Parts: sequence; structure tokens; C-alpha cells
Amino acid sequence: MADDVFREVDDELKAERLRQAARRYAGLGVAGLAVILAGAGAWSWHVSSLKSASLAATGSYLAALRETDHLPPAPMTLTPLGETAQTGLAALQKLAATAPTGVATLARVQEGAVQAAHGDVKGALAAWNAVQTDQNADPVLRDLATLLWCQKQLDAGDPATLRSRLSLLTGTGKAWNGLATEALAVLDMREGHLDEARKKFAALATAQDVPSGVRNRAQALSQALDPAAG
Repeated sequence: MADDVFREVDDELKAERLRQAARRYAGLGVAGLAVILAGAGAWSWHVSSLKSASLAATGSYLAALRETDHLPPAPMTLTPLGETAQTGLAALQKLAATAPTGVATLARVQEGAVQAAHGDVKGALAAWNAVQTDQNADPVLRDLATLLWCQKQLDAGDPATLRSRLSLLTGTGKAWNGLATEALAVLDMREGHLDEARKKFAALATAQDVPSGVRNRAQALSQALDPAAG
């Protein structure tokens, strides 16, 4: 009987460590994602739609990006921004309100990343939600905002709401399929559905149409969840 109790406690500790590991891996999955997308890669991808935008707005956006793309991972508590980052954040907020649609959307996504980076979860979620609900925004950026909005709430957000939004991002050909599926697997782990999490991670570990970082994390967590691994 005592052995059974100790075994149950040990199993629960293992499960909790796995849930913590999953949250940590998922955080790495989206850390800096908004910055990366809004940076050089996004600029190349989005350049055609920005050709008619104001050069002044575009220049302001790039300047604000340089002022805010160095922020560390999000802290647990609200932390004041440095002077440079504050200037960049103010510029992003102005662009989000006044710039042409393409620049405004990129600015709003980055604004959310900056808010998250200094612990203002409410501000980050509001910025990303504004992009999600903007019918004029580029669909890929709207989906990115949805992903970031969900990722930020994986620890404590309503699972049903998160699953509903994330499910819209999964499927063949969807830009954020890998990261969205990873987030769903993390939710499975959070709720103790380890078999479902194992299946998702195993699929991601062999998928060739997801980012290598997602694939590597999935391989690690798939092995961690393997009962045969002890």
C-alpha cells in the first residue's frame, strides 16, 4: 500500500515536471516571434503591400523596431521599460493608430510583444486582440496575433477558449500550424491528457512542414512522455 502511494506521488511529480517543461518549451517557441516576423523576414514578405505606404511611417516603424527588438523574455512581474524601449513603444502605439494598414498592423503586433516583455500581460493581450479583430489586417498577421494571444495564456487561460482559437490555426497549409499544434499539446499536458499530448508531439517530431525548433522541442517532449523511457 505504501509503495502504491509513493508511486502515485512520484508519478504526479513527474507529470508536473512535464507540464512545467512543456510550458518552458512553448515559451521558447514564441519568444521573439513577433520581433522576428516584424523584422527583416517580414519586411521581405510584406514589401509589396508596403510600396504605397508612407515612407515616413515605414521609417518610423523600423526605428521603433530597432528600439524594442532587444528586450529580454517576459518577466513574471511588471518591470519598467528603459528609456529607449519606452520611446519605441510610444512610436509603435502612434503608428498603430495612424499609419497605413500594413504598417499599423505590424506595429500593433510588436506593441504586444513589447508589453509582454516587460510584464504587462493585459496590455499585450489587448494589442494582439486588436489585430485579431481587425478585418482589414493581413490574415497571416491576424493569425499570428491569435497565436500569441493564446500562447500568453497557456498557463491559466480558459482551455475551451484557447482550444477554440488555436484549432483555427491548425491544418495543412496553415502558416502557424506547427506552433498552434504545439500549444494544443501543452494544453493537453496542463489538463493531464498525456496520451493526446504524446500523439501531437510525436506527429510534430516527424513533420517536415513545421519549423525546426518546433520539431526539436516535440522530439524532446515526445521522448519525455514515452512511458517506456521510465
